[in-house]
Amino acid sequence: MPLVLPPQVPCSYCENLAGKYPWHGPPAVVVDDELVRVFMAPASLGGMEGHTLVTTQRHAATLLDLSVEEEAALGVAVARTGRAIRAAFDPDGILVQQNNGEAAYQTVPHVHFHVIPMRRGSPFPPDHTVEITPTTERVALARRLRERWDVV
Repeated sequence: MPLVLPPQVPCSYCENLAGKYPWHGPPAVVVDDELVRVFMAPASLGGMEGHTLVTTQRHAATLLDLSVEEEAALGVAVARTGRAIRAAFDPDGILVQQNNGEAAYQTVPHVHFHVIPMRRGSPFPPDHTVEITPTTERVALARRLRERWDVV
């Protein structure tokens, strides 16, 4: 039986991949290859800058819809994103979150991982409204991660 997914037609991530952007502007891309895209989240969680999203180029609604190649590529990209975040932002911790289906709080029906740098004591989820990070700031944050992408 398939998972119940949040309604969203067309898929906002697929729209981004096709060059159609939401009101807050284009994604600030860290890495783009044939299987995955890594980009800055529109708003940071975790009490600090650097919240990053890792997703597939192909539309796959959930983790259960991935090819073996996509599974491997996402795993590598999530780990590399975590290392780049550690090198760029020096967080107290890194939260990796991935949701599948409405019951698991999935809000975008396209598989993606949140890689969130955390400050000790920051409430999660935040207990306040989180503001959208301006596009220019997201682009600068993406550049910081890209410069550290090959950190071992």
